[in-house]
Amino acid sequence: MTRLGSSQSLALLNPFEVVVATTNNQGMALALLRRLGRLEARVLFIPMGVLPAGASPLRRAVTRRLLRGVTLAPLSRAEERYLVDALGPDQDVACLPFGVDDRFWTPPPDGAPEGGYVLSIGNDRCRDYATLAAAWRPEYPPLKIVTRLAVPASDGAVEVIAGDWNRQILEDAEVRELFRGARFVVLPLTETIQPSGQSACLQAMACGKAVVISDIAGLFDRGALADGETCVLVPPGSVADLGNRIEGLLGDGGRAQAIGRRARQAVEEHFTIDIMAAGLKQRLESLLAAGPPP
Repeated sequence: MTRLGSSQSLALLNPFEVVVATTNNQGMALALLRRLGRLEARVLFIPMGVLPAGASPLRRAVTRRLLRGVTLAPLSRAEERYLVDALGPDQDVACLPFGVDDRFWTPPPDGAPEGGYVLSIGNDRCRDYATLAAAWRPEYPPLKIVTRLAVPASDGAVEVIAGDWNRQILEDAEVRELFRGARFVVLPLTETIQPSGQSACLQAMACGKAVVISDIAGLFDRGALADGETCVLVPPGSVADLGNRIEGLLGDGGRAQAIGRRARQAVEEHFTIDIMAAGLKQRLESLLAAGPPP
């Protein structure tokens, strides 16, 4: 807030008709500056978990007041519906379909051998590696977990690989090769309304891999993520259910491959970076056509 609210920052921002915020801190700071009358530009805010489902009435009221007059573009249908309910019908909210670069995240070349391992990846606070570690049995193949988070001990063969996108400990090309070499991908999540696991899920799907993902309230698109068709859904926090879904794919490689092929097709139809760019362009053009902000 201090940095964005400085006279130098406002001198740079105010000549624009629309300012886009891509993090919660940016979005809330710009919303406050708008409420104070210091920011003249319209704000298009792409939130992700900006209002937790368990937020207090006071936090809900403050958030509702701050975001009035700001355009919200959440990255999932679930969070869109939640924000409409939480912030009221006057709040400008519409989902911006999230996309990945399907020209970079691609299946392995024909004939490339699998690495014989299963992969899990991610650093956000909703990753549930405790449930995954408890579900990984000694007879299972190696499990590679790419994260900087703590992973509990497991009876199974688990290898933790340090990985952090912000610090680029692993390059994207290295992550792509891990996806390509995996038998399938597991993304265990704790319950949340935000679309946790979205990027990793879509990158893995684009690489033609079946993804086992927790069926959280914030699952980003229930239409495209069909259990047994384009992914495998599992109740969050259940060691037994997660183990059963994993065992089912381990015992039927053909099914895992078929789900992976349909997953790639789902990305091409719904979740490419071009689709996301077109959606963002449309939102910006709509805001510009509305004229100067009130």
